[in-house]
Parts: sequence; C-alpha cells; structure tokens
Amino acid sequence: MFRRVVASASKLVAGVASVQVAATAVAISDADLKKKPEWYQHAVASLEESLKKLSTVAYIESEETLNAAHDVLQRVRDVDNTEILWRYARVLVEQAELSKCPHKKLELLEEAKVYAKKALALEPAKGSAGAHKWYAIAVTKLAQVDKKASASDAVEHFERATKLAPKDPFAWHLLGVAYYNQKKYTEAIQSFNKAEGIKSGFSPANLFYLGDSLKHAGQKKEAVEVLKKCLAAHTKNKADGRGKLEAKKVLSVDFKLQPEEYEPVPTEF
Repeated sequence: MFRRVVASASKLVAGVASVQVAATAVAISDADLKKKPEWYQHAVASLEESLKKLSTVAYIESEETLNAAHDVLQRVRDVDNTEILWRYARVLVEQAELSKCPHKKLELLEEAKVYAKKALALEPAKGSAGAHKWYAIAVTKLAQVDKKASASDAVEHFERATKLAPKDPFAWHLLGVAYYNQKKYTEAIQSFNKAEGIKSGFSPANLFYLGDSLKHAGQKKEAVEVLKKCLAAHTKNKADGRGKLEAKKVLSVDFKLQPEEYEPVPTEF
C-alpha cells in the first residue's frame, strides 16, 4: 500500500533517523524492495502496516496500536500526501480520546486539526473520504473541550465523506450525530437509518441516537423499539457503552418503562 500511496514522497524513516530517498525509489516493486537494505525494507513495511490498520472505519481503542502508528507516521508527517496526513490526524484524535489529561487532550486535538486541514489542502481530484471524515471529527471533538473552537463546518465535511464513501456506516452515523447536535432530527433519522441499511446493528451508539431522534420527532413507538435493539446489541467500544447507558435513561426516565419492560432477556445455554 505504502509504495502506491506515497509514490511522490521524499522521505522514509529508518529507526530514529530520517533518510532522504528519491520519489522513484519509493514506487518500487516487491522484488526490487527485497534488494534494498534491511532498514529500508523495515521502514516501508512499518509504514504499510500503520496505514493498513488506520484504514478501518471503526474506532481504534488500543493504545499499543495507536502508539505504534504514531511512532511511524509522525516521522513522515511533513510528506505532502493526503492519505498519510489524515491518518496521522486520526491517530492524534484517537489518542486524545484515550487521554485523561485535559491539557494533553486539547493539545492533541489542536494538532489533529492542523494536520487534517493540511490533508484537505492536498486532497486529490478524486477526493479523500478519510480526510473529510477525520477533519470533521477533529473539529467536533476540539469544540467539545475548547469553547473558543468552532465545529460549524463539520456537517459539510461529514456530508462530503458520505458522498465519497457511501458504504461507510460510521460516516453516516457521524453525519447523523452532527445533525442531532443541531436538533435537525429529520435529517439525523435519515442518516442513522442509512447507516443501519448499510450494516444493521453495527453500533449500539447509532441505535441510541436513532431512537432518541425518533423520540424528539414524536415517534414514541418506533423510538422504544429501536432503543430496545440498542440494549440488545453487542458493545464494541466506549461509544457503544455510553449509548446503552443513555438508551436505558431514555426508556426509564422519558418513557417511564420498568427494567423488565426493556432489559434484554438472557440467552440460555
């Protein structure tokens, strides 16, 4: 992947040193790569692995994975390549999400915005869904921790991400959340349903937001049904866990249901 993505790059990394190489040397075949020094092969393999792991559309909550990717990508962050830059921004955003230090979280998100914005500035004509998606995520999360920051353009970039990657359920989910935060519940419902249509039950968080949006839209019966599905869905990350907690709150407080009316029935083995 790396040799295809960064054919125009001018830098590779070996250990702690930065080594300048010609652009033509980057875009070499596997056979020719084997003829290169071991450090060169290792540098290419490390970056390929990081890019591969950061191509997943779902959240990454492994500190080990994020730290390894950060170690590699921060050494090539001055390469003018959209695909590398938005993935570096993504690492920073996800590290910020795991950080318990407010100052460090803010620092990481501010840096993420800078690199995501740079990725967009270098976006190729065919577009980059990842660049738009992670720029929007970065500015949204930055606005949550810095009252002076603005996420006014987040919807625009989430919309662009869904157009460039229409089969990414998380992009549709995040667009829905952006609409939800603006209290545009009709648009939010459409986006959450689009995500479910692509991959049903992929995220309890998506089901919570869909259910709560239906509640705000006055569709109580549909809201209760969806929120119950949320509680029965498999939890994959912290966002899913928070979604389930919120779903219980809506069912018990807003809809006055008793636990036995909404708690999933345990499966017997």
